[in-house]
Amino acid sequence: MLDPIFQESLIEAGLWPACQVEPPAALADSAGDLLPGLTAAWAAAARVRGAGGRSLAVRAEALSRAQTRGARLTWGVPGLDRVQTAEWFGCRLAWWPGGMPSQRRIGFVSSRLGQDLDRRTSWFAVLRTACVQLDPRRDVLITAGRTAAQRFVRRCGQLFALPTLDIEVGREGRDDNWQTWGRRVVESLERLPTTPDRVLLSPPIRAAGVPQERSELRELPVADRALCALSQRLLALHVRPHGNVRRLLQARLHLPGPATGNLFLALGPELIERTLGEELLDAGAVGWLVMNAAGEPDLRPSPVWPDPPAAEDRFAPIIACPTRMPWPFLTHCTRRRAGPWPGQNEDQYLDDLILDRAGADHSALAALWRIVRTERLMASSQFVRGSTRVISWTAVPLHELQRLRTYRSHLGRWDFEPYGICIRREWLARRGTRPVRYGDAALWASLPPAERPFFQKHVSTTDSGRQIDWTVEQEWRHVGDLRLEGISADDALLFVASEADAQRLAAASPWPIVVLERPRRSASRPDDGLE
Repeated sequence: MLDPIFQESLIEAGLWPACQVEPPAALADSAGDLLPGLTAAWAAAARVRGAGGRSLAVRAEALSRAQTRGARLTWGVPGLDRVQTAEWFGCRLAWWPGGMPSQRRIGFVSSRLGQDLDRRTSWFAVLRTACVQLDPRRDVLITAGRTAAQRFVRRCGQLFALPTLDIEVGREGRDDNWQTWGRRVVESLERLPTTPDRVLLSPPIRAAGVPQERSELRELPVADRALCALSQRLLALHVRPHGNVRRLLQARLHLPGPATGNLFLALGPELIERTLGEELLDAGAVGWLVMNAAGEPDLRPSPVWPDPPAAEDRFAPIIACPTRMPWPFLTHCTRRRAGPWPGQNEDQYLDDLILDRAGADHSALAALWRIVRTERLMASSQFVRGSTRVISWTAVPLHELQRLRTYRSHLGRWDFEPYGICIRREWLARRGTRPVRYGDAALWASLPPAERPFFQKHVSTTDSGRQIDWTVEQEWRHVGDLRLEGISADDALLFVASEADAQRLAAASPWPIVVLERPRRSASRPDDGLE
């Protein structure tokens, strides 16, 4: 009999009245909804307390209003076998503040994509194509926790007018406890939605006679398990050979529960590799191919770049890398942007990726293109001690820049990529650009606030014990954004990694362009004017 266990769990969650009341004969109604019995318990407690039970009556009224607006409280998910779902994520209560969706539940799973999302065009092509084929009257997108596809699926629901159901489940060892779940249920009573947009899963019931999750699944993230178990149709977008998603898909295909024919695999380069795909297909999955996401070449020109100009019409000359000393410039390198551009919000960023718009390109070259187009350098406080926004420069000569290029594994990116802009040092100095002061914590503490934006730690020690000497960067900084309107071709130049990159920029750049790997003998103009 599960009713006593249900009552004990709700008492721990603060959702059952503390005073002794006789529980209803049947806690669940004929549809499996536990909310009517819970509401009746609070109303009974209010009657027992009489005039002193006002707070109990208020809770009963709030639950009654929730029930009227369609909210439900269920053991697991009605329509799914309770024992089979418990094998995936345990026996849990489910609070549906906006009611249960009646549509078919569509889920997307994926291994982590890394930071370079603009390179995942195949992944977004599959997601976009799948969503536009769904019917909002019949289908509902489901997402869960912090799974890899969650934020993209939620945005697809908004872009394509598809209903979305968020599965909210606490992370084990952190917030997966009855008190936290009960508090979130009570908070939802104050702002009940009018549509079924989320379900709050309780912690699992740990008691004799109650089905438990399988041991081979218990170590996998509970949000991913819930998503796999609750999806009536599941599309795998990207699967790493030795990752958690592979184990979840194998379990879905081999354990009792969801029909194997409702697991679809996105096949193609950078999606699901051939050997793994064949293994899952043999077990009962269904393959799915999307044009331009399965290896077919996409011959469309990228809309972010203008057509390269004819040689006689080129505005910006492509020159050899200057080597004269002393080096008269400071250099600012652009880098790949992981996330929205400055001034761009999260939704705009996701829309560019999902809809394959020109702004999806967040490469170091695209960052340089933005500087050319806006004639502005945007300051940032990232990787700088303190909150002041600055622009960083190096005094290392451009022809020696390669020795600074370093991969920062803890950040997942390269420093000093071969893209950026050089501006004459005198021009920048007149606008407040200054060399940093290298030092230690004692120097930082001694500096007045106005000087702290120009502080840089002398030496850092990595987790592996390796020391990094930052003085080799010869860093200068400018506080705040920097406008570049009117700067002459003698005071600035751009640099890129290849001839093709230079050709793209030449149509729009007011400044000369250096190809760092280009032999000097092929230069179209000498570097005499850049000493």
